[in-house]
Amino acid sequence: MNFDVRVPLIALVSLLATVIAVSAEDKPVPGAPVHLQQGWSEETADRWHFISQGTALIPYEWFVALEQPGQPPGQTALIKAPENLQRLGFLPEPASATNPDGLAIGLYSTPVDIPDGRHACWKGNWLGLGCAGCHTGQVSYRGQQIRIEGGPSHIDIDAFVAQLVGSIGAVLQNQDGAAQRFMARVKAPPADVQSGLQCFGGVLQAAARFNQVVGANSGDTAGGAGRLDAHGAGLNQLLAGPFRLMTDPADIGETRNYAHLTAPVRYPALWDTPRFNWVLYNASIRQPLTRNIVEALGVLAPIKHDATMIGPDVMHGIQMENVVWGQRKLMDLRSPRWPEAVLGALDPKRALRGQLVYVSACANCHDAAPTEVASGACSEIQIPLVDLRKIGTDPEQATTFNRRKIALSKIGGPDAMSNYKAAEVLTGNIAALWIARSKDNAASAAEINCGRPNQFRAPLAYRARPLNGIWAMAPYLHNGSVPSLNDLLLPPSQRPKTFYVGNWEYNPDIVGYDMKAQTPGAFLFDTSVRGNSNAGHTYGTDMTEDDRKALIEYLKTL
Repeated sequence: MNFDVRVPLIALVSLLATVIAVSAEDKPVPGAPVHLQQGWSEETADRWHFISQGTALIPYEWFVALEQPGQPPGQTALIKAPENLQRLGFLPEPASATNPDGLAIGLYSTPVDIPDGRHACWKGNWLGLGCAGCHTGQVSYRGQQIRIEGGPSHIDIDAFVAQLVGSIGAVLQNQDGAAQRFMARVKAPPADVQSGLQCFGGVLQAAARFNQVVGANSGDTAGGAGRLDAHGAGLNQLLAGPFRLMTDPADIGETRNYAHLTAPVRYPALWDTPRFNWVLYNASIRQPLTRNIVEALGVLAPIKHDATMIGPDVMHGIQMENVVWGQRKLMDLRSPRWPEAVLGALDPKRALRGQLVYVSACANCHDAAPTEVASGACSEIQIPLVDLRKIGTDPEQATTFNRRKIALSKIGGPDAMSNYKAAEVLTGNIAALWIARSKDNAASAAEINCGRPNQFRAPLAYRARPLNGIWAMAPYLHNGSVPSLNDLLLPPSQRPKTFYVGNWEYNPDIVGYDMKAQTPGAFLFDTSVRGNSNAGHTYGTDMTEDDRKALIEYLKTL
């Protein structure tokens, strides 16, 4: 390779300072995760882990009483058991003031009082899934865990939801006495529980009829551990399914709005994202507040599915104050530094050589790291976009986002509309309604939006984010199709075709997880499946082994 060696001296001095600073990590405490210095206090991290954004999956009192489905006769372990949640990729935590039931990070109890669809089945507390569930990472090395705030998690949402639905079905059918055990555990009036179960049975029946029409999951690409087709699944939940069954039992939903899920992506890291000029892998949403609103709706925050949904007086259950608090705290989150005390010392000489390789192979698209700013400062990072034809990586996420149309005629809207423009209108109305309620709301929204307007778009391209903290983002590419940085720097033909995802054991040499062994809850990733291609991003794949190792050493320092 030909290298541009005109690297400013100040950059080399900065690199040396970074290596020295990284080596100053606190020593690990046996049996406890190492918490890196990322700009958050312990209190902030604890609240982030369990704060409600208003999403609601099933009644909370039911969740803490439900058994894992499919167990051998005589075994009655609960879904909420820490070992079960850990198999599903969650990070269990002990009971505390913010987590009284000792749930895993990202799970919480939230009140619901919107009589629409499934949420009409239970007035009271519901189980919610918060941002931290998908965006709190952890790596393990030789028995020591390292917590990554804002990093990608390993949770398998589809497997988790399948357990919830399967367990409720077992109770409804009283399989092996499941109903009696469930009723004995639920801390709620029996008459309310029976009524709620009957209602939920209707929800499941309507869903079954809907699935018969659309073909259920026959054309889906499984997400597995650490991935989700969030855009596709969110639209299906919000605008396709049997959301109006309580007012019209014969209406199973809007089947025209259903699409098979073919674009699962790995959960992205969140540091610096409040400063990005556009977010999501395809750089499609401009404003932080409306981006968080559409995410909450996609994870089943209650909303009234009638004409108000497309008007200025939207009825919904998003907890806007909490959403704004979380976004404000993300403005303070910093990328994690390589923890030398656990993962091993960096090699400054090799890293300096790697910086030269980076300038030649990576710097045209990726900034090494953005300039740090004061807490809460409104600065913007301009993220380069790379055309799909140039980058060559799997196109499903960008193309499905670009092409999907929806019908809103059942609630008084147009019969065909771009999905992202509909999201722009809906989220804009929700944000405007909340902002108009008080001057404090308006000030809070202005603080996190930093002047960015509510805009949604659908470029046929992917973003190239800065590389700080890249060591903690495995697996790589937007769809998680490449296990390690070492594999990413190999020609696509030499990258693994299949590998297991879900193991937290880290390999610092290749900068990725151990994905050869099948651990409990592991998901077999097959790059031949639609949406799972590991092709493209061939930059730097022709370098020598020594240059590749040097580049990897430099990337560890970012």
